[in-house]
Amino acid sequence: MTVRQTTAGRRLVAEDGTPVATKAFLRDPESVPDARRFVHSALVDWKMPDLADTAELVVSELASNAVLHARCGAFGVTLRQLASDRVRVAVVDRSRTLPQLANAGDDEDHGRGLAIIHALSQRWGTEPLSWGKRVWADLEAPQLPESPIDREPLYTSPRAQLVYVLIVLAVAVFIAAAVYAQN
Repeated sequence: MTVRQTTAGRRLVAEDGTPVATKAFLRDPESVPDARRFVHSALVDWKMPDLADTAELVVSELASNAVLHARCGAFGVTLRQLASDRVRVAVVDRSRTLPQLANAGDDEDHGRGLAIIHALSQRWGTEPLSWGKRVWADLEAPQLPESPIDREPLYTSPRAQLVYVLIVLAVAVFIAAAVYAQN
């Protein structure tokens, strides 16, 4: 990997040429918004702003878990571009306890983070490491709805179009005759 150090963290390029950004954060609640800003900045730099909101929410949940459960004073955030419309957000910490998807009750303050990540990501998972764990989520940019202009016309041949127009006119004449007969 090629490494370029910046004040916002390390910007890397993987062997396949895809961008990677990584940064360490103190295990402190105030680091969670910093992690969100780091992810947002990287995605804007990579011209992927459509993923920024989702990625910020995912890293916020993962970083919050690291702040609550990690054993040492820091955690790391890595963002890797997987394709032109896909990224992987990962948080690494020194806790070996793997998170579990839970069903939090209505009166519970915690326990919904992984459910949110599950709902927002195409895939997510955990990787045990010899000294801790990595929790990651793959995100894909939302697909824009197809424009009506891009659609192929319903009736492509002139003859089909003529038949359609004649049917519409016949229905209109039938309705007009029915209304006239009632009056």
